[in-house]
Amino acid sequence: MKSNFPNSLRPLLAPIRLDALGSFFVGFLIPIIAHQQFSANGWEMGILFSLQAVGTGCSALLFSKKVNKWSNRARLILIGAIIKMVAYILLYIAIIISSYKLMVMSTFGLGLGSGLFWLVYKTCFAQLSVFDNRAEVLGIASKQVGIGIMWGSCFAFSLISVAEYLALPPTMTYISLVVFSIASVIAGVKSYKAISVIASQEVMVDTSQVDRIKFTIITVFLFSMIFVGQLSGSLVAPFLEVYLLEHLKVTNIVELSMAYIPRGIISMLLAPKLGRYADNINSAIYLGVAGITGAFTTWLMLQSSSLWHISVLFIIDASIIMSSGLVLAKLISEAAGENKGSAFGLQGFISNFGAISGPLIGGLFWQMQGSRGPFMFSISTEIVLALCCFSILLPALRNSGQFSKAIKSNT
Repeated sequence: MKSNFPNSLRPLLAPIRLDALGSFFVGFLIPIIAHQQFSANGWEMGILFSLQAVGTGCSALLFSKKVNKWSNRARLILIGAIIKMVAYILLYIAIIISSYKLMVMSTFGLGLGSGLFWLVYKTCFAQLSVFDNRAEVLGIASKQVGIGIMWGSCFAFSLISVAEYLALPPTMTYISLVVFSIASVIAGVKSYKAISVIASQEVMVDTSQVDRIKFTIITVFLFSMIFVGQLSGSLVAPFLEVYLLEHLKVTNIVELSMAYIPRGIISMLLAPKLGRYADNINSAIYLGVAGITGAFTTWLMLQSSSLWHISVLFIIDASIIMSSGLVLAKLISEAAGENKGSAFGLQGFISNFGAISGPLIGGLFWQMQGSRGPFMFSISTEIVLALCCFSILLPALRNSGQFSKAIKSNT
Protein backbone atom coordinates (compact mmCIF):
# COMPACT_ATOMS: atom_id res chain seq x y z
CA MET A 1 0.00 0.00 0.00
CA LYS A 2 1.38 3.44 -0.94
CA SER A 3 2.76 5.81 1.66
CA ASN A 4 0.35 8.57 0.65
CA PHE A 5 -2.54 6.60 2.16
CA PRO A 6 -3.34 8.17 5.56
CA ASN A 7 -2.41 5.88 8.46
CA SER A 8 -5.47 7.02 10.40
CA LEU A 9 -7.72 5.38 7.80
CA ARG A 10 -6.10 1.94 7.87
CA PRO A 11 -8.37 0.56 10.66
CA LEU A 12 -11.37 1.26 8.39
CA LEU A 13 -10.22 -1.05 5.60
CA ALA A 14 -11.15 -4.39 7.21
CA PRO A 15 -14.77 -3.33 7.98
CA ILE A 16 -15.20 -2.33 4.34
CA ARG A 17 -14.31 -5.87 3.26
CA LEU A 18 -16.77 -7.37 5.73
CA ASP A 19 -19.59 -5.04 4.72
CA ALA A 20 -19.05 -5.78 1.01
CA LEU A 21 -19.26 -9.59 1.24
CA GLY A 22 -22.82 -9.82 -0.06
CA SER A 23 -22.96 -6.72 -2.26
CA PHE A 24 -22.43 -8.37 -5.62
CA PHE A 25 -24.28 -11.58 -4.81
CA VAL A 26 -27.45 -9.75 -3.76
CA GLY A 27 -27.40 -7.46 -6.81
CA PHE A 28 -26.94 -10.49 -9.03
CA LEU A 29 -29.53 -12.63 -7.27
CA ILE A 30 -32.50 -10.26 -6.91
CA PRO A 31 -33.40 -9.81 -10.62
CA ILE A 32 -32.99 -13.53 -11.33
CA ILE A 33 -35.16 -14.58 -8.38
CA ALA A 34 -37.74 -11.93 -9.30
CA HIS A 35 -37.84 -13.11 -12.90
CA GLN A 36 -37.75 -16.87 -12.35
CA GLN A 37 -39.46 -17.36 -8.98
CA PHE A 38 -41.92 -14.45 -8.97
CA SER A 39 -42.37 -14.17 -12.78
CA ALA A 40 -41.85 -10.41 -12.40
CA ASN A 41 -42.22 -8.34 -15.55
CA GLY A 42 -39.95 -5.43 -16.53
CA TRP A 43 -41.95 -2.93 -14.48
CA GLU A 44 -41.89 -5.07 -11.33
CA MET A 45 -38.13 -5.66 -11.60
CA GLY A 46 -37.70 -1.94 -12.07
CA ILE A 47 -39.62 -1.30 -8.85
CA LEU A 48 -37.25 -3.60 -6.92
CA PHE A 49 -34.18 -1.68 -8.05
CA SER A 50 -35.88 1.69 -7.67
CA LEU A 51 -36.82 1.04 -4.05
CA GLN A 52 -33.25 0.07 -3.25
CA ALA A 53 -32.22 3.42 -4.69
CA VAL A 54 -34.99 5.12 -2.69
CA GLY A 55 -33.45 3.66 0.46
CA THR A 56 -30.01 4.97 -0.43
CA GLY A 57 -31.46 8.36 -1.32
CA CYS A 58 -33.29 8.52 2.00
CA SER A 59 -30.04 7.91 3.87
CA ALA A 60 -28.45 10.83 2.02
CA LEU A 61 -31.45 13.08 2.65
CA LEU A 62 -31.76 12.25 6.35
CA PHE A 63 -28.16 12.01 7.50
CA SER A 64 -25.88 14.07 5.23
CA LYS A 65 -25.70 17.13 7.52
CA LYS A 66 -25.15 14.97 10.59
CA VAL A 67 -22.25 13.22 8.86
CA ASN A 68 -20.38 16.55 8.64
CA LYS A 69 -19.52 16.20 12.34
CA TRP A 70 -17.01 13.59 13.46
CA SER A 71 -18.89 13.16 16.72
CA ASN A 72 -21.91 11.69 14.86
CA ARG A 73 -20.17 9.34 12.45
CA ALA A 74 -19.46 6.35 14.70
CA ARG A 75 -23.08 6.12 15.84
CA LEU A 76 -24.42 6.53 12.31
CA ILE A 77 -22.20 3.79 10.90
CA LEU A 78 -23.48 1.37 13.52
CA ILE A 79 -27.10 2.25 12.70
CA GLY A 80 -26.43 1.62 9.01
CA ALA A 81 -24.91 -1.78 9.75
CA ILE A 82 -27.87 -2.87 11.87
CA ILE A 83 -30.35 -1.81 9.18
CA LYS A 84 -28.40 -3.82 6.63
CA MET A 85 -28.35 -6.86 8.90
CA VAL A 86 -32.15 -6.83 9.20
CA ALA A 87 -32.52 -6.35 5.43
CA TYR A 88 -30.41 -9.43 4.68
CA ILE A 89 -32.59 -11.53 6.99
CA LEU A 90 -35.76 -10.20 5.35
CA LEU A 91 -34.37 -11.05 1.91
CA TYR A 92 -33.56 -14.59 3.05
CA ILE A 93 -37.09 -15.05 4.37
CA ALA A 94 -38.60 -13.50 1.21
CA ILE A 95 -36.86 -16.07 -0.98
CA ILE A 96 -37.80 -18.99 1.26
CA ILE A 97 -41.51 -18.11 1.44
CA SER A 98 -41.66 -16.60 -2.10
CA SER A 99 -42.86 -13.17 -0.97
CA TYR A 100 -42.39 -10.38 -3.52
CA LYS A 101 -43.56 -7.76 -1.01
CA LEU A 102 -41.02 -8.86 1.57
CA MET A 103 -38.31 -8.71 -1.09
CA VAL A 104 -39.34 -5.14 -1.85
CA MET A 105 -38.98 -4.26 1.85
CA SER A 106 -35.57 -5.92 2.04
CA THR A 107 -34.21 -4.10 -1.01
CA PHE A 108 -35.28 -0.78 0.48
CA GLY A 109 -33.51 -1.70 3.74
CA LEU A 110 -30.35 -2.74 1.92
CA GLY A 111 -30.31 0.59 0.12
CA LEU A 112 -30.85 2.55 3.33
CA GLY A 113 -28.18 0.68 5.31
CA SER A 114 -25.60 0.67 2.51
CA GLY A 115 -26.21 4.31 1.73
CA LEU A 116 -25.60 5.39 5.31
CA PHE A 117 -22.54 3.16 5.65
CA TRP A 118 -20.89 4.58 2.54
CA LEU A 119 -21.92 8.16 3.22
CA VAL A 120 -19.87 8.03 6.41
CA TYR A 121 -16.97 6.20 4.79
CA LYS A 122 -16.64 8.46 1.74
CA THR A 123 -16.73 11.53 3.97
CA CYS A 124 -13.98 10.17 6.22
CA PHE A 125 -11.75 9.14 3.31
CA ALA A 126 -12.22 12.42 1.45
CA GLN A 127 -11.67 14.59 4.53
CA LEU A 128 -8.44 12.85 5.58
CA SER A 129 -6.84 12.85 2.11
CA VAL A 130 -5.36 15.63 -0.02
CA PHE A 131 -6.74 16.57 -3.42
CA ASP A 132 -3.68 15.47 -5.42
CA ASN A 133 -4.12 11.80 -4.49
CA ARG A 134 -7.74 11.68 -3.36
CA ALA A 135 -8.93 9.52 -6.28
CA GLU A 136 -6.24 6.98 -5.38
CA VAL A 137 -7.21 6.99 -1.70
CA LEU A 138 -10.87 6.49 -2.58
CA GLY A 139 -9.73 3.79 -4.99
CA ILE A 140 -8.02 1.94 -2.14
CA ALA A 141 -11.38 1.90 -0.35
CA SER A 142 -12.97 0.49 -3.50
CA LYS A 143 -10.28 -2.18 -3.65
CA GLN A 144 -11.38 -3.40 -0.23
CA VAL A 145 -14.91 -3.69 -1.61
CA GLY A 146 -13.53 -5.83 -4.44
CA ILE A 147 -11.74 -8.12 -2.00
CA GLY A 148 -14.89 -8.48 0.07
CA ILE A 149 -17.00 -9.19 -3.00
CA MET A 150 -14.50 -11.84 -4.12
CA TRP A 151 -14.66 -13.62 -0.77
CA GLY A 152 -18.43 -13.34 -0.47
CA SER A 153 -19.14 -14.36 -4.06
CA CYS A 154 -16.87 -17.40 -3.91
CA PHE A 155 -18.65 -18.52 -0.76
CA ALA A 156 -22.21 -17.81 -1.94
CA PHE A 157 -21.91 -19.27 -5.45
CA SER A 158 -19.99 -22.30 -4.21
CA LEU A 159 -22.80 -22.91 -1.76
CA ILE A 160 -25.39 -22.66 -4.55
CA SER A 161 -23.43 -25.14 -6.68
CA VAL A 162 -23.21 -27.65 -3.84
CA ALA A 163 -26.87 -27.15 -2.97
CA GLU A 164 -27.96 -27.78 -6.56
CA TYR A 165 -25.76 -30.88 -6.81
CA LEU A 166 -27.08 -32.32 -3.53
CA ALA A 167 -30.65 -31.07 -4.14
CA LEU A 168 -30.66 -29.15 -0.85
CA PRO A 169 -33.69 -27.03 0.12
CA PRO A 170 -33.68 -23.22 -0.35
CA THR A 171 -33.08 -22.75 3.37
CA MET A 172 -29.55 -24.10 2.81
CA THR A 173 -29.03 -22.80 -0.72
CA TYR A 174 -29.32 -19.17 0.37
CA ILE A 175 -27.95 -19.44 3.93
CA SER A 176 -25.11 -17.18 2.78
CA LEU A 177 -27.52 -14.25 3.24
CA VAL A 178 -27.61 -14.98 6.97
CA VAL A 179 -23.81 -15.08 7.03
CA PHE A 180 -23.69 -11.71 5.26
CA SER A 181 -26.06 -10.24 7.85
CA ILE A 182 -23.71 -11.30 10.65
CA ALA A 183 -20.74 -9.85 8.76
CA SER A 184 -22.56 -6.51 8.42
CA VAL A 185 -22.97 -6.22 12.19
CA ILE A 186 -19.32 -7.08 12.78
CA ALA A 187 -18.33 -4.44 10.22
CA GLY A 188 -20.52 -1.92 12.02
CA VAL A 189 -18.96 -2.64 15.42
CA LYS A 190 -15.41 -2.46 14.06
CA SER A 191 -16.21 0.78 12.22
CA TYR A 192 -17.77 2.25 15.35
CA LYS A 193 -14.58 1.62 17.34
CA ALA A 194 -12.23 2.87 14.60
CA ILE A 195 -14.18 6.06 13.85
CA SER A 196 -14.52 6.83 17.55
CA VAL A 197 -10.73 6.79 17.83
CA ILE A 198 -10.32 9.02 14.77
CA ALA A 199 -12.97 11.44 16.02
CA SER A 200 -11.16 11.82 19.35
CA GLN A 201 -7.98 12.78 17.48
CA GLU A 202 -9.50 15.15 14.92
CA VAL A 203 -10.07 18.87 15.48
CA MET A 204 -13.82 19.38 15.36
CA VAL A 205 -14.86 21.74 12.60
CA ASP A 206 -17.76 24.09 13.15
CA THR A 207 -19.52 23.51 9.84
CA SER A 208 -21.86 26.43 10.46
CA GLN A 209 -18.93 28.82 9.93
CA VAL A 210 -17.40 27.39 6.76
CA ASP A 211 -18.33 28.20 3.18
CA ARG A 212 -21.32 26.34 1.79
CA ILE A 213 -21.21 24.54 -1.54
CA LYS A 214 -21.22 27.14 -4.30
CA PHE A 215 -23.45 26.25 -7.21
CA THR A 216 -21.16 27.28 -10.03
CA ILE A 217 -21.16 25.96 -13.58
CA ILE A 218 -18.84 23.20 -12.40
CA THR A 219 -20.92 22.00 -9.46
CA VAL A 220 -24.20 22.20 -11.37
CA PHE A 221 -22.65 20.23 -14.23
CA LEU A 222 -21.17 17.62 -11.89
CA PHE A 223 -24.46 16.99 -10.11
CA SER A 224 -26.32 16.95 -13.45
CA MET A 225 -23.81 14.44 -14.79
CA ILE A 226 -24.30 12.28 -11.71
CA PHE A 227 -28.07 12.25 -12.23
CA VAL A 228 -28.00 11.50 -15.95
CA GLY A 229 -25.16 9.00 -15.61
CA GLN A 230 -26.90 7.10 -12.84
CA LEU A 231 -30.18 7.12 -14.74
CA SER A 232 -28.38 5.73 -17.80
CA GLY A 233 -26.58 3.02 -15.85
CA SER A 234 -29.62 1.96 -13.86
CA LEU A 235 -31.61 1.59 -17.08
CA VAL A 236 -29.51 -1.48 -17.78
CA ALA A 237 -28.80 -2.97 -14.34
CA PRO A 238 -32.12 -4.76 -13.64
CA PHE A 239 -32.28 -6.31 -17.10
CA LEU A 240 -28.71 -7.30 -17.95
CA GLU A 241 -28.76 -10.77 -16.38
CA VAL A 242 -32.18 -11.53 -17.86
CA TYR A 243 -31.00 -10.34 -21.30
CA LEU A 244 -28.01 -12.67 -21.15
CA LEU A 245 -30.07 -15.62 -19.94
CA GLU A 246 -32.48 -15.18 -22.85
CA HIS A 247 -30.15 -14.24 -25.72
CA LEU A 248 -27.14 -16.41 -24.89
CA LYS A 249 -29.37 -19.35 -23.96
CA VAL A 250 -27.63 -19.84 -20.64
CA THR A 251 -29.69 -22.04 -18.36
CA ASN A 252 -27.40 -22.27 -15.35
CA ILE A 253 -27.18 -19.30 -12.96
CA VAL A 254 -23.75 -20.41 -11.73
CA GLU A 255 -22.44 -20.53 -15.31
CA LEU A 256 -23.61 -16.97 -15.87
CA SER A 257 -22.11 -15.84 -12.58
CA MET A 258 -18.65 -17.16 -13.55
CA ALA A 259 -18.60 -14.73 -16.45
CA TYR A 260 -20.27 -11.94 -14.49
CA ILE A 261 -18.34 -12.01 -11.19
CA PRO A 262 -14.93 -10.84 -12.53
CA ARG A 263 -16.57 -7.59 -13.64
CA GLY A 264 -16.94 -6.17 -10.16
CA ILE A 265 -13.99 -7.85 -8.50
CA ILE A 266 -11.24 -7.02 -11.00
CA SER A 267 -12.38 -3.42 -11.52
CA MET A 268 -12.35 -2.80 -7.77
CA LEU A 269 -9.00 -4.48 -7.27
CA LEU A 270 -7.63 -2.16 -9.95
CA ALA A 271 -9.28 0.88 -8.34
CA PRO A 272 -6.14 2.28 -6.63
CA LYS A 273 -4.19 2.16 -9.92
CA LEU A 274 -7.13 3.64 -11.82
CA GLY A 275 -7.40 6.38 -9.20
CA ARG A 276 -3.67 7.11 -9.36
CA TYR A 277 -3.90 7.35 -13.15
CA ALA A 278 -6.96 9.61 -12.96
CA ASP A 279 -5.17 11.91 -10.50
CA ASN A 280 -2.68 12.78 -13.25
CA ILE A 281 -5.12 13.57 -16.07
CA ASN A 282 -7.46 16.49 -16.56
CA SER A 283 -10.72 15.31 -15.01
CA ALA A 284 -12.98 16.56 -17.82
CA ILE A 285 -10.94 14.77 -20.48
CA TYR A 286 -10.88 11.60 -18.38
CA LEU A 287 -14.66 11.64 -17.92
CA GLY A 288 -15.28 12.40 -21.60
CA VAL A 289 -13.08 9.57 -22.89
CA ALA A 290 -14.58 7.22 -20.29
CA GLY A 291 -18.11 8.03 -21.49
CA ILE A 292 -17.31 7.31 -25.14
CA THR A 293 -15.48 4.09 -24.24
CA GLY A 294 -18.37 2.98 -22.03
CA ALA A 295 -20.90 3.55 -24.81
CA PHE A 296 -18.81 1.56 -27.28
CA THR A 297 -18.36 -1.27 -24.78
CA THR A 298 -22.11 -1.52 -24.19
CA TRP A 299 -22.71 -1.61 -27.96
CA LEU A 300 -20.19 -4.45 -28.33
CA MET A 301 -22.05 -6.42 -25.64
CA LEU A 302 -25.17 -6.36 -27.78
CA GLN A 303 -23.24 -7.70 -30.78
CA SER A 304 -21.51 -10.56 -28.97
CA SER A 305 -22.83 -14.10 -28.71
CA SER A 306 -20.01 -15.38 -26.50
CA LEU A 307 -20.43 -15.32 -22.75
CA TRP A 308 -16.67 -15.00 -22.24
CA HIS A 309 -16.34 -12.12 -24.67
CA ILE A 310 -19.07 -10.38 -22.70
CA SER A 311 -17.18 -11.13 -19.49
CA VAL A 312 -14.16 -9.19 -20.80
CA LEU A 313 -16.41 -6.33 -21.83
CA PHE A 314 -17.96 -6.40 -18.35
CA ILE A 315 -14.52 -5.85 -16.82
CA ILE A 316 -13.77 -2.91 -19.12
CA ASP A 317 -17.16 -1.32 -18.52
CA ALA A 318 -16.99 -1.75 -14.75
CA SER A 319 -13.47 -0.29 -14.66
CA ILE A 320 -14.69 2.76 -16.56
CA ILE A 321 -17.62 3.25 -14.19
CA MET A 322 -15.39 2.77 -11.15
CA SER A 323 -12.73 5.25 -12.22
CA SER A 324 -15.30 7.84 -13.32
CA GLY A 325 -16.94 7.61 -9.91
CA LEU A 326 -13.59 8.26 -8.22
CA VAL A 327 -13.02 11.36 -10.34
CA LEU A 328 -16.50 12.72 -9.65
CA ALA A 329 -16.11 12.12 -5.90
CA LYS A 330 -12.75 13.89 -5.99
CA LEU A 331 -14.17 16.96 -7.75
CA ILE A 332 -17.28 17.17 -5.59
CA SER A 333 -15.36 16.84 -2.33
CA GLU A 334 -13.04 19.65 -3.39
CA ALA A 335 -15.97 21.92 -4.23
CA ALA A 336 -17.56 21.17 -0.84
CA GLY A 337 -14.75 22.46 1.38
CA GLU A 338 -15.35 21.19 4.92
CA ASN A 339 -18.97 20.23 4.19
CA LYS A 340 -18.03 16.97 2.52
CA GLY A 341 -20.78 15.07 4.29
CA SER A 342 -23.41 17.42 2.89
CA ALA A 343 -21.83 17.24 -0.57
CA PHE A 344 -21.74 13.45 -0.64
CA GLY A 345 -25.25 13.41 0.77
CA LEU A 346 -26.46 15.65 -2.06
CA GLN A 347 -24.55 13.49 -4.51
CA GLY A 348 -26.20 10.39 -3.08
CA PHE A 349 -29.66 11.93 -3.21
CA ILE A 350 -29.28 13.09 -6.82
CA SER A 351 -27.64 9.82 -7.85
CA ASN A 352 -30.40 7.76 -6.37
CA PHE A 353 -33.09 9.98 -7.83
CA GLY A 354 -31.57 8.95 -11.15
CA ALA A 355 -31.39 5.36 -9.96
CA ILE A 356 -35.07 5.47 -9.03
CA SER A 357 -36.06 6.80 -12.44
CA GLY A 358 -33.72 4.60 -14.47
CA PRO A 359 -35.17 1.13 -13.79
CA LEU A 360 -38.71 2.40 -14.27
CA ILE A 361 -37.82 4.03 -17.60
CA GLY A 362 -35.80 0.95 -18.52
CA GLY A 363 -38.79 -1.24 -17.75
CA LEU A 364 -40.92 0.83 -20.10
CA PHE A 365 -38.28 0.58 -22.85
CA TRP A 366 -38.15 -3.18 -22.27
CA GLN A 367 -41.92 -3.44 -22.57
CA MET A 368 -42.23 -1.19 -25.64
CA GLN A 369 -39.04 -1.83 -27.65
CA GLY A 370 -37.91 -5.25 -26.50
CA SER A 371 -34.87 -6.37 -24.55
CA ARG A 372 -32.42 -4.08 -26.40
CA GLY A 373 -34.39 -0.91 -25.71
CA PRO A 374 -32.78 0.02 -22.36
CA PHE A 375 -29.29 -0.61 -23.71
CA MET A 376 -29.64 1.58 -26.79
CA PHE A 377 -30.99 4.49 -24.74
CA SER A 378 -28.08 4.08 -22.30
CA ILE A 379 -25.55 4.19 -25.15
CA SER A 380 -27.03 7.43 -26.51
CA THR A 381 -26.97 9.05 -23.08
CA GLU A 382 -23.31 8.15 -22.47
CA ILE A 383 -22.28 9.74 -25.76
CA VAL A 384 -24.14 12.97 -24.97
CA LEU A 385 -22.52 13.15 -21.52
CA ALA A 386 -19.06 12.66 -23.02
CA LEU A 387 -19.58 15.51 -25.48
CA CYS A 388 -20.77 17.76 -22.65
CA CYS A 389 -17.61 16.98 -20.67
CA PHE A 390 -15.47 18.29 -23.53
CA SER A 391 -17.65 21.31 -24.35
CA ILE A 392 -18.78 22.45 -20.87
CA LEU A 393 -16.73 20.91 -18.04
CA LEU A 394 -13.29 21.20 -19.66
CA PRO A 395 -13.36 24.98 -20.21
CA ALA A 396 -15.07 25.53 -16.85
CA LEU A 397 -12.28 23.70 -14.99
CA ARG A 398 -9.61 25.64 -16.88
CA ASN A 399 -11.22 28.95 -15.95
CA SER A 400 -11.90 28.07 -12.32
CA GLY A 401 -9.73 29.69 -9.69
CA GLN A 402 -10.64 26.95 -7.22
CA PHE A 403 -9.53 24.07 -9.45
CA SER A 404 -6.85 25.62 -11.65
CA LYS A 405 -4.08 24.98 -9.13
CA ALA A 406 -5.37 21.67 -7.87
CA ILE A 407 -6.03 19.78 -11.11
CA LYS A 408 -3.07 18.58 -13.11
CA SER A 409 -3.76 19.03 -16.79
CA ASN A 410 -1.82 17.16 -19.46
CA THR A 411 -3.52 18.94 -22.31
